Amino acid sequence: MKKRSRLIFLLTALITGLCIHASSALAEEGQTPESVVKAFAGAYFMLDETMADYMSQDALYNVNDVNRVDMYFRIKKQEAAARGYDFSYLQMRPILMKTRVMSEDEDTAVIAFRAVMIRSINPLYRIVGYVFGLLEEHEFETTVTAVKEDGTWKVGPGGFTFPA
Repeated sequence: MKKRSRLIFLLTALITGLCIHASSALAEEGQTPESVVKAFAGAYFMLDETMADYMSQDALYNVNDVNRVDMYFRIKKQEAAARGYDFSYLQMRPILMKTRVMSEDEDTAVIAFRAVMIRSINPLYRIVGYVFGLLEEHEFETTVTAVKEDGTWKVGPGGFTFPA
């Protein structure tokens, strides 16, 4: 009986600690220009359509009101087909993302962004590629402008390559 009460106490303490940690992590995450740029970059390199959620209206639509993300995906699908690959082959997984705020005011922030990525073919590829030295790391570095739009931070035009 004594061991059972210790186990219950230990599990209760563990669950309480995890809840406190999770709530503080969510509170700290908040929406900062840096977190928006990281979330956008993750979606951009993984070719995820949710990247449009992080883009400002100026960045999302060109002068002819054409959605740049849709156009970007069409071009990437054509590029993959021309190379004889499936669209998913072009996905890159960021394994290291670093941001540094260069300047910030109430409505704009200029952020230096740097990432190291690897091809995201299969989870097993990363392990096998590491063991046999097959992984190619790709570095990406740019300066991104984040703008406040409707009270939330969004990635502004420039920084990441999109069709005009």
